[in-house]
Amino acid sequence: MNLNSNFYLIEKPKSWTSQDLCTKFKKTYKFKKVGHSGTLDPNAEGLMLVATNSFTKLFDYIGNTNKTYYVKALLGYTSETLDVDSDYKKVENIKAEEHKEDIEAYLNNLVGDSLQTPPIYSAIKVNGKRLYKYARQNVEVDIPNRKITVFNTNLLSLDNETVEFDITVSKGTYIRSIVSDMGEYLNTKAIVGELIRTAVGDLKSTNTNKITNLDNLKSSDKVSPLSWSEVLDLPSIVLDSSKENYIRNGQLLENRYFKTSNKHLIIIDNQLKAVYEPFNEKYFKPDKVIVWMYTIA
Repeated sequence: MNLNSNFYLIEKPKSWTSQDLCTKFKKTYKFKKVGHSGTLDPNAEGLMLVATNSFTKLFDYIGNTNKTYYVKALLGYTSETLDVDSDYKKVENIKAEEHKEDIEAYLNNLVGDSLQTPPIYSAIKVNGKRLYKYARQNVEVDIPNRKITVFNTNLLSLDNETVEFDITVSKGTYIRSIVSDMGEYLNTKAIVGELIRTAVGDLKSTNTNKITNLDNLKSSDKVSPLSWSEVLDLPSIVLDSSKENYIRNGQLLENRYFKTSNKHLIIIDNQLKAVYEPFNEKYFKPDKVIVWMYTIA
């Protein structure tokens, strides 16, 4: 099955790394290249947006990169990785129901912009080195804060030591840090017990093209790509085939072809050929040219 360049929505199984998912998908369907938008921790599961072949060049043009998660937090527990992916232990008996008002206040106060300190066990680079490598070597390092946005939170349930909630956050937000900070807010410890990504931007787990059961996926299994319009938030223009060589060779196009001064997707023969951007008052220039072609569904 030759699927060329596309976007796919894939459900990552628990215990798989994000790279495991890409490798499995690449080998199964013999893609030349597979990439993803937004890493999921091995202990997490849920939706990942994947691009194949030349569409891996298009992640910068994704319109909505926010992520939505279902979170189960464990109060009174601690671990090095702030989740159950490493050895964890109970340090205090906490009844979540007795702290309902404080938990609601914490979740409500999260909404908006703030600075977050990423966990030491993360892939962020500091001075050219991944943070988790400092952690494994027991080397102290100053971790710079990062700006994040929490768009909404929804407390689902409180049961003994567990707190379940939904949360929608900006790209690069660490849920492990949010849960750890919840513990501090309650004067205890807290770790992530379960984490499921339920939405990537506007792509939700109810999407009919979602790929599941990755463990048993075979090359004979038919998989459906996403439409580019579900992923890329850019205006598009349709040109006739006489312009194809112009696009292939990266030539300028006159402004009269374009609707606005924004970047545009170039479509020829129902194929996404390139992304063009303003160059000067008269012309647009190519920002990205697609090498492997893709037929729009």
